[in-house]
Amino acid sequence: MKIFRPTYVKDFKCDGKTCGSRCCRDWRIFLDEEAREKFLRLPANDYTEIFRLVDEDAQAFKMKPSGACPFLDENFLCRLQIKHGEEFLPAICQSFPRVTYKLGEEIFSQSMTLTCPVAAILILLRAEPIDFEVVDTLKARQVFDFTARISVAEKFLDTQRAAIKILQRREFSLNRRLAELCKFFGEENFADFDAKNHALTLAEIFGETYDAALSAEKKSQLATAYLAHRENILPKIREKFSVVLENYLVNEFFMRCYPNAFSGDEKFNCRVFVTTYRAIEFAAVLTTISRTRLTLEDFLEMLCALNDKLDHSRGGMEAIKNFAASHDAEVFCSMMIEL
Repeated sequence: MKIFRPTYVKDFKCDGKTCGSRCCRDWRIFLDEEAREKFLRLPANDYTEIFRLVDEDAQAFKMKPSGACPFLDENFLCRLQIKHGEEFLPAICQSFPRVTYKLGEEIFSQSMTLTCPVAAILILLRAEPIDFEVVDTLKARQVFDFTARISVAEKFLDTQRAAIKILQRREFSLNRRLAELCKFFGEENFADFDAKNHALTLAEIFGETYDAALSAEKKSQLATAYLAHRENILPKIREKFSVVLENYLVNEFFMRCYPNAFSGDEKFNCRVFVTTYRAIEFAAVLTTISRTRLTLEDFLEMLCALNDKLDHSRGGMEAIKNFAASHDAEVFCSMMIEL
């Protein structure tokens, strides 16, 4: 067995006190069959107490009115883990924030999602480029089968490594790296940058991401505000947070299994990847305008919140994919590649 992963995975340690156990609230915690069988082997008093807090119809824990898991105590610690050990956690709890994919026979990739604040800090604030390792032990029980999208796992991993090397070329600007990435995946028709349509497209995506049903006038106002300030604000953001942005791009590319993250060819996936990053720049400029300055803490909060929103907002990702699919190479490059 081979598990390809960033080396930061081994450094992660859950600390609910640091983040208020955000992963233990505001979503469904499903009870997988392996965890159910382990609970049923416990003494009668213990499994009766556990299943009293299980919604059998939903096969999930009954969350508290506050949205918190019923097993989360006042110290932001898990009563199940304290009393019975980590092996008694449901698969989603034992695995999170790790994201594990099966790529081929006995070949896996594992990384971590920025949804976890502790993981986000570990990933984004590292000064050295993210590096990778191969291990032979898989600890996460929740594994997503990605084999249907990958014909040869080794070839896919080679492509990922080559793309990540481009994203980590610190002698290049972030814009240059994204342009080189697009070239690597077959883009050829680069054109003059169209700032106005760039801004209008991102305002549209912004509205869809936040399900805001923004009027055409409001989207135009957002695009106008962005255009008025981008030349002053954006270079400063790119310079000040260059390492954070690089780490974000590398982690996203690996964690979401680009260039095969979505149905479509590698060029299409690259377009989705680049457009998603441009949406982050758009949000960063608007956040700076509203706050007059952007601290590291503000930037991390904005980045992780938008990333989480894109994960859970069908509209945002659909708008990005539709844009990537519906324009020819010259139009796409003119709006998303700034040389």
